Amino acid sequence: MTDIACKTADNTIAFSIKDEGLFLNSLICDDVEFLLDGGVPLPDSYLLHGEKKAFSWKYSSSERNASGFSVLFCDTCVSCAYRINVRCRSDINGPAEISAVLTNGSGEPLRVFLRELILVECSFPSAPVAWSFPKESGVAEGVVWHNEPQTFFKGTGIYRDIMTENNSVLIETTTLQDFNAGGKVPMVYLDAENCGMFVAFEWSSSRIIVNGLSGNKVRVSLDFHENFNTVISAGGDLIIPPIYFGGYKGDIEDGSNLFKRWFFLEKTPRSVRENENEPLTQIDYQLYAATAKKLGIQSIKWDYGWWTDRPTTEAMHEGSWHLRNPEYINNIRREFKAKTLRDYGNAMSQLNMNWTLYALLHDCRSDDGLESDDRLTSVGPDSHPEWFSNRKIGGVCPVADLGNEECAAYIKRKLFALFTSSRAKTWRSDFEPIACCSDKKNRHDADGNDVQYWCSRGFYDIVDYLIESIPGFRYESCSSGGSMKDFATMHRASVINNDDSADWMSLRTTFYDSSYCFPPAQLQSPVNPDTFCPDCEKYYAGKGDKDMGMRSVIMSAVMLGSWCNRVDGETLHHGLEAYYAKYLRLHNEVIKPLMRHGNLYHTLPRPDHIHWDGMQYGCDFIPESGVGGVLFLFKPTDQNEPAIHVTIRGLNPSYIYCADYLERKNQSYSATGEELMKNGLTCLIPEATGSEIVLFRVEGKSSEEERYFF
Repeated sequence: MTDIACKTADNTIAFSIKDEGLFLNSLICDDVEFLLDGGVPLPDSYLLHGEKKAFSWKYSSSERNASGFSVLFCDTCVSCAYRINVRCRSDINGPAEISAVLTNGSGEPLRVFLRELILVECSFPSAPVAWSFPKESGVAEGVVWHNEPQTFFKGTGIYRDIMTENNSVLIETTTLQDFNAGGKVPMVYLDAENCGMFVAFEWSSSRIIVNGLSGNKVRVSLDFHENFNTVISAGGDLIIPPIYFGGYKGDIEDGSNLFKRWFFLEKTPRSVRENENEPLTQIDYQLYAATAKKLGIQSIKWDYGWWTDRPTTEAMHEGSWHLRNPEYINNIRREFKAKTLRDYGNAMSQLNMNWTLYALLHDCRSDDGLESDDRLTSVGPDSHPEWFSNRKIGGVCPVADLGNEECAAYIKRKLFALFTSSRAKTWRSDFEPIACCSDKKNRHDADGNDVQYWCSRGFYDIVDYLIESIPGFRYESCSSGGSMKDFATMHRASVINNDDSADWMSLRTTFYDSSYCFPPAQLQSPVNPDTFCPDCEKYYAGKGDKDMGMRSVIMSAVMLGSWCNRVDGETLHHGLEAYYAKYLRLHNEVIKPLMRHGNLYHTLPRPDHIHWDGMQYGCDFIPESGVGGVLFLFKPTDQNEPAIHVTIRGLNPSYIYCADYLERKNQSYSATGEELMKNGLTCLIPEATGSEIVLFRVEGKSSEEERYFF
């Protein structure tokens, strides 16, 4: 037996290496110790020549490296190898990462059977609460969706289960894109009030099972899915993506902020980390780029249908990616005298504006008017029906099966050509780019429980290739909203949709929920602003106003798309230009730096759009804006007291702040950070409904003239 330890800035994890695997002994977070029992089991068995046998693993070697260590186990019967890698970043607080690779050295295809990827028992000072979070991809649980009130999902959006003996929690994650059907975010917080632990998985499909034991102990196991098995080709490998395992001191807000800060610094795409303009403010192609830029918009998105000259109900040409839509053709001609995608891309580059291009991995179902190389179709002489799953979106469009290596290679090549020739810098996906099922056999079995694994590998290989090969390339994830809220996708995506409702109230709620797991700078609220315009008879949601709506969406990454037709390239309905200009300036100059570098606190209970709710950003340094924090408060109905008192967190105790109420300026006052965090803050909204933003301006560092148009 060999003992070895790995350290982050705040976590020390002690391991033991045995022939049976890598075992975890303890986790120490600052001065809090969690005793552990269990570890990383080795792959269970294999099937060769029709005979199923158990692997015969032996410890082979281990080696230290700059960021941790690796351990190699070798099988004595079929020449397979299993290398476990443990990685710790010693300069920042956060978890260890545990990943592995199973290599098939048998010389022929080998079916392997995997059990748990990690299985560990953890001790706590008291029975911990397991926090888990559904993806809520379509609409927030428990929130009435104004556009389709019949589409209602019961639930609380955040689940807290006390892990007493015999209590259990299942956190299952899939790639199914149907509304609110893809399971939960692959993560659990185990919170014991003043300390806690978390386990998360950097993959798109998995199970985390939490069982309460006696004596304040909890067992956590993680696997790809029950009875997972697949065939590894001769010389091929099965990659076990990183498992995040760490502890924290403090409450759930401290733990989630620690995790999100680590993820942002370590996992968020470099294009986001290194660009202070991220997340880019974005609008659908409803204003000309020069006009949009004046309002604080940094990106124009072309959405569904730019490739077709047929009614969108036919869902034709979805996998061809050629400009055919007459409205888009006329728009780019009027705006830039452009005739091609490249003409438009060149013009956008000259304006220093990002262009997001929506592209689907679907069957074209047509060969008319296509180039000979446009083969993402199951129809015609150059078709490839074997490239498609039997999974059909809306019962119409088969999705590409990225377990098929030829299909994945073709899409990789064609998307590279599309984005380099057009000069569009961002790809926005949608629906189900990672098929949840398939009746085809390729790298995965037909209808096997390994379909999502191999389709995920194919998809992430495409995205990784585009990011590595195209300077400044960005990937933006929409999958019928937030179906891809997982850490493997978030590792690659600049932003992921909070949900697909376009409803400002649902989006405020799903942001509240998902921001426990993901950096707020990567959570996008794609809102239809007509839903908060009382003068819009068709889409108004029946509550709130333009100020309350804009304040709801600027807490997260902003995506604006009115469902009312635009008047021309210069104006919008309902006078929205003035609200965009006012709130996007505040977002870009004040809120965005706090989203990127500060902490986010869930100040009041989850929004139910009846009672008071609110969230707060805070940091203990002085941003360039001079604003060290911002509080958002919402009073949705008259079923509330006129005043609310809230706790303030995350400021620097020694700074003097002006608590600047942007709408109700007579309530503004000055206090030290220590006083604000000790005494809290009161906000009075005497009107029946209303909202407020409070900026915490560091005195002497923020100009009194900076009122952000309020």
